[in-house]
Amino acid sequence: MAMTTPPSRFAGRDPAELRAHLARYWKMEAGNVLAVPLLVWFLVWNAGDQPDLAAGLAAAACAVLLVIGTAAWRLVLARLDGRADAANGLLAFCARAEIPALLLLVVASIATGLAIAANGWPPRTIAAAGLTLLAWLEYVNYYHWQLQNFDSAIDFKRLLAGRGLRRAHMGKAVRAWRRARRQ
Repeated sequence: MAMTTPPSRFAGRDPAELRAHLARYWKMEAGNVLAVPLLVWFLVWNAGDQPDLAAGLAAAACAVLLVIGTAAWRLVLARLDGRADAANGLLAFCARAEIPALLLLVVASIATGLAIAANGWPPRTIAAAGLTLLAWLEYVNYYHWQLQNFDSAIDFKRLLAGRGLRRAHMGKAVRAWRRARRQ
C-alpha cells in the first residue's frame, strides 16, 4: 500500500496546536506594523540621512499592508474557532481596505520613483524603495498569489515541483465576498 502525503503538516493533529501555530502569524504581522518602518527609519538616520516624503509614503503603505495582513491572520483564526461574525467582519475589512491600500501603494511607488530620479540612491531613497517593495509583496501575497511557501511542506513541494504559486486564500475570499454583495 502506497503512503500518501497528508494535506498539511497539521493534518490529523490537535486543533489547539494548529491554532497556536497560526496565532504567531497575526502577532508577527501586528508587531511589524511599527517595527519594520521604525527599523528602516533608524537605519536611515544612523546613516546620516533623514526620511523624506517618499520614505514616509512607503512606510505608510507598508504599515497599512501589514495591518491588512494582521486582519487576514485574525480572519483565519476566527474561522478556525467557528466565530462567523468575527470572520465576516474581518473579511469585510480586508475587502474594503484593498482599494485604498492599493492607491496608497501606487502613490508611494510614484513618489519613490520620483525620488530615485531626483536624488539617486541615498539611504532615504533605498529605504523608500525597500519599504515599497515589501508593501507590494504583502499586497500580492494577501490579495493575489501566495508568496509565503516555506511554512507548509505541501506548498513548498508544490513550488519546487514547478507547479507555481497558489492563489491567495484571502484574495479568493475577498472576491467571493464582493460577488455575494453584488447579488
